[in-house]
Amino acid sequence: LLVTTGHQGEPDALLPRIANGRTPFNIKKGDNVIISAPIIPNPTNAANRHIMERRLKLKGARIYPNAHVSGHAGREDHREFLRMLKPQHIIPAHGDLSMLAAYAELAEEEGYRIGYDIHILRNAQAQVFKS
Repeated sequence: LLVTTGHQGEPDALLPRIANGRTPFNIKKGDNVIISAPIIPNPTNAANRHIMERRLKLKGARIYPNAHVSGHAGREDHREFLRMLKPQHIIPAHGDLSMLAAYAELAEEEGYRIGYDIHILRNAQAQVFKS
């Protein structure tokens, strides 16, 4: 099992170099190549990825593109995180208002209260805490 860089087809990354025959690693018929991320949308990346996949297929590889799983924790993972940390204040961040509200609702389920220890802020807005 090789875990490599180069899912965008970047010419100097390892996977494209393997596809180009520029490493000691060889792809042979029946090898599986799992690409765990989608193409970052721009024409260069799309072209590089297409070329790399075509070269891998010509060598006989089976390509499994976009087998991506989110690196973000799920709802119940966040619940467990809150239970473990027991923060005094919660400021949901990184998302639109509906996402922030969903996190606030989760925190409410864990006993926190909006306006008291759950704070929903706008970008660049500050929250002052009194000791």
